[in-house]
Amino acid sequence: GEELVSQETVLEELFEKEFLQKKIHGVVDSYTEDLLTQNYPSLIEALPKNLQSTVQESISSLQDRIGSYVEKVIRSEETVESVTGFVERRVDEVLSQTVSEALTEETYQNILDFLETRVRSIVREPALEEKVREFIGARVDDLANTETPLEMMFTPDAIALLKEKATEQIEPIVHQLSELATEDRTKNQISSLIKKEVHTYYENLPFVKKIFVSRENLLKEVDDLVDESLPKRIEETLKGDFFAEEASNFVSNTIDTTLKRPLPDLIGTIAEDQLDNLKNQISKNILGVLQSDEMQNSISAYLTDSLEKVRPQRIGAILRSANPGAAKQIKETLSGGMIRILENEDTTKIIHSVLSNQIDSLINAPIGKLSNHISEEQVRNAGDSLTNTIVEAAKQKLPQAIKEFDIGGVVRDKVNNYPAEKLEELVMSVAKEHLRTIELFGALFGFFIGVGQAIQFYFFSK
Repeated sequence: GEELVSQETVLEELFEKEFLQKKIHGVVDSYTEDLLTQNYPSLIEALPKNLQSTVQESISSLQDRIGSYVEKVIRSEETVESVTGFVERRVDEVLSQTVSEALTEETYQNILDFLETRVRSIVREPALEEKVREFIGARVDDLANTETPLEMMFTPDAIALLKEKATEQIEPIVHQLSELATEDRTKNQISSLIKKEVHTYYENLPFVKKIFVSRENLLKEVDDLVDESLPKRIEETLKGDFFAEEASNFVSNTIDTTLKRPLPDLIGTIAEDQLDNLKNQISKNILGVLQSDEMQNSISAYLTDSLEKVRPQRIGAILRSANPGAAKQIKETLSGGMIRILENEDTTKIIHSVLSNQIDSLINAPIGKLSNHISEEQVRNAGDSLTNTIVEAAKQKLPQAIKEFDIGGVVRDKVNNYPAEKLEELVMSVAKEHLRTIELFGALFGFFIGVGQAIQFYFFSK
């Protein structure tokens, strides 16, 4: 009995003869076959009916707890710091790139095409034409009715430039005047005027003086003066420094005097229809310039050159040149916007809704056969691993459990505490079976002995 219930006997039967491993392997294989062949419904339907409502309530409670936890995490200071740090890192990464690194060649070309197309469409939109006409009309009305001196409409540099350009035209004017003075037509007109004065002068002379003064000589001297002396004198006078200085002063004073007067004072009152025609003409000319192919090509070339100049520059440098605090403002704006979105009540509702929908979809989605999701070989390998793990765990834990359990002591206690009457009946029932066998063997053995003695007696008696 001690040997039968000893720890070594139990462990040998369980492990050395692989009894436990075979039993566990059989159970696992049976369960594996069920897993591979059974067509499972959804997770919630696979549960027993009496557990479905409890599990659903638990899942609903879990959803609420997860949603509350997520909401708490979103509103925490750690989340704010994480979002701010993430935005700052991403913005710094973007700002450290050049425009050519941030934009692909295709994106660059798309931007250029978009700008060109947009400009072409804008300059031909009726709304722009109407705005141009309104602007030109308003400006022309202001100029036609304003009492502001013209000099208030120009900067000092513009006025100085105007005077400079006007003064530069004096020399060409002098040259034109010199050529005009030497033309035959001019000389003939001057000669006619002088000769007319000479005739008048000669007719008014007393008779005595007429004797000493010859009209023909006077007219001849006039012709000589006009043909030879007058052009030279005019050219010398016009090309002299004195005339140039006087002409320059005259031009400057004329411009100053003109600019001190308002435009209506210079041009007078303009008829309404003439003013409208002027507005339409100016608007038409401006729109024609804007919509011309030359202007479109110029704008396209300008856009291309501008983008080409920008491409090798870093985005951060471009922002700093436009606004030194632009990068900081972008970071603060993006961080604040993301944090406001996360802390918004609608965001919390969306998170709760997404969690609920995803969990409901998970527990209500049909599972089908496990083999549709995991290969049979993987399932069987997992079963073998589970069997080996259980056996190894049993080898480590079961000896101590058997030692603590004391199977021999339990058997001894059962035997010692077994009722004597039942024990006697048990022994008698066992003995009765064995005694009957002994009696039969004794009778047979006695029969053979008696036969042997009879034979012996028979032979010895002779």
